[in-house]
Amino acid sequence: MRDKELYAQILGIHKSWRVADVELKQPTGEVEVFVERKPGVQQTCPICGDASSGYDKRRRRWRHLDTCQYKTILVADVPRVQCKKHGVVMVKAPWAEPGSRFSVLFEALVINWLKEASTQAVSRQLELGWNAMDGIMRRAVKRGMARRASLDPKHIGVDETAFRKRHDYVTVVSDQDTGHVLHVAEDRKKTNLKAWYASLSGERIAAMESVSMDMWPAFINATLESIPGAEEKIAFDKFHVAKYLGEAVDKVRREEHKALMAEGR
Repeated sequence: MRDKELYAQILGIHKSWRVADVELKQPTGEVEVFVERKPGVQQTCPICGDASSGYDKRRRRWRHLDTCQYKTILVADVPRVQCKKHGVVMVKAPWAEPGSRFSVLFEALVINWLKEASTQAVSRQLELGWNAMDGIMRRAVKRGMARRASLDPKHIGVDETAFRKRHDYVTVVSDQDTGHVLHVAEDRKKTNLKAWYASLSGERIAAMESVSMDMWPAFINATLESIPGAEEKIAFDKFHVAKYLGEAVDKVRREEHKALMAEGR
């Protein structure tokens, strides 16, 4: 298999694109892969999909996964089209997100490494600046938020997590069935949890079958005021039930002991 065909297979190039050339630059330790639109491909607006006339081209470069010890750079003259509805817009490159200087596969590699090491370590090993790291993380969060919007949880959990030596709290809402985090809010106030409930559609609210939580009054009241039939859907976690029960029994024991001592028994 020739180099152009090899990289076309590796990149999963869209049917309307092709690898035009591959150039090895040994002095800089790079492989440049030149990609171009195939001749005769119908130009369309990336926003509405309407057929549009060509306007011009802009050269763009993206870092891709390394080829052996060589840093791999994708290079393409990306067309811009003249759309009747949206004006001059750039055609989307299928291997990268708009505004990114990295391929989707490279960004996925960075996110996987961030699960195992610190931001500083990943930045140093992959030779990425802080702005590049921040952009990759922000796009990952945006993708996650988009996927989360399609979730339809039936059993949710509401909990608070302390940080900064337990001086600050955040409220965390998660899907009890999948473990996915659905919402994170500063502090543990009733208003923040109610605002999240208010952002959901009536169908999603009605689909909830249970809400697990501790006995924090703000969470209880926010749920009671936001979810129909919440009285039968709220489930207190066993840890806090056992804790409060133990404290109540201990309080009664101490009071009984004090009363008996006063009677001289």
